[in-house]
Amino acid sequence: MQRPERRTEFEERLVEGEMVVMDKESEQIHQLNQTASFIWQLCDGDHDRQQIAEELAAAFEIDSVTAEADVADTLNKLEEIGLLVSS
Repeated sequence: MQRPERRTEFEERLVEGEMVVMDKESEQIHQLNQTASFIWQLCDGDHDRQQIAEELAAAFEIDSVTAEADVADTLNKLEEIGLLVSS
């Protein structure tokens, strides 16, 4: 997935820095931690993985290797649970 994009049919709310994503169809609620919430918000179809990692590194003051790994892991999990548009 070059430019990850979140699916839009979910309801989402930011609660104390963490995103809560509600899928009414499957009756599932997903709570994303602060890092995953940050990444989720950048899954707009405009940012690629590298851009997301760069923004994550800057925002959380972490090195690029850690940011890239966090982005890859998070995007894989978001895709796995069906929160991203299929590539």
